[in-house]
Amino acid sequence: MSSLRLGRPPDPAKRPSRLTPFTHTAVVALLSLSFLSGLAVWRGQILQARTMETPSWLPGFLVAHGCLNPFLCALFGYLCCQHIRMGWQLKANLATGFSIEFLFAGLIISGTGLYYAGSAEWRNTLVWGHRVLGLLLPLCLAAHWAAGRRWANKLAK
Repeated sequence: MSSLRLGRPPDPAKRPSRLTPFTHTAVVALLSLSFLSGLAVWRGQILQARTMETPSWLPGFLVAHGCLNPFLCALFGYLCCQHIRMGWQLKANLATGFSIEFLFAGLIISGTGLYYAGSAEWRNTLVWGHRVLGLLLPLCLAAHWAAGRRWANKLAK
């Protein structure tokens, strides 16, 4: 683990893993847009299955949801190089951080798989995996945020 550190370990009291206001806004905006568009796609697919007709708005939401992927991948890469790396060095919120990292990576992989899946069996598995991971992400983000607040409050004492 010490091979990951370059120089002296960071000072936890300075909270070097804290996201900047711009990054925090980008995280909230991108994940909110992705979550809401994903819910819209899911609802559209339910309506499509019931009526055997595609709602007129579904293709637009599907495109919007898919177009967020490159931005989310860039965000994940940034977080891995900055926020997550620093969190590992500080040993702060490891359980909640790892769960978000796992979910975020799983969403990217399952979303890419949905784009390229050929067989109906794989596609159905990927759809349900993507949905479950997507529903879990806000819960894990809330837990991570709460753990971060607790950690920061301990430092302040």
